[in-house]
Amino acid sequence: MSGSEESHDLTDYEWLLSRVYEKIPPRGSGVTLDLPEPQIIRVGTQTIIKNFREISQRLKREPELVSRYLAKELASASSYDSGSGQLTLSVKVSGKIVRQVLDMFVKDYVRCPTCGSIDTHLERKGKVWLLVCEACGAEQSVKPF
Repeated sequence: MSGSEESHDLTDYEWLLSRVYEKIPPRGSGVTLDLPEPQIIRVGTQTIIKNFREISQRLKREPELVSRYLAKELASASSYDSGSGQLTLSVKVSGKIVRQVLDMFVKDYVRCPTCGSIDTHLERKGKVWLLVCEACGAEQSVKPF
């Protein structure tokens, strides 16, 4: 034991508690997710999200994955243009609705349910998708889409 630990009794609850709080990282690592507002253009019955690549990068998810989720939730066909970074949805939808669907995506497929961190990634193990937190190490199964 080091000199400072010898002077404390291991039954000293306050001292032990303060040591634990020194060693664990703060919940959610203090990082908030600052998503840009979707830049929407409506052309007839189609909706184009101009800054879709930037949104996907902030989410740390592949654009194809995010576009598949949006298309499923909005019951629409979609096409992602990797050159321009735009997503075209075959449905007329407002920016507010797109933002609500993206917030649902963050809740279900980005933010760790254990510690609240956004430092996560998706892994596929067989037929199961897992949300793996890089901050606390938690693994949570998520619904496939």
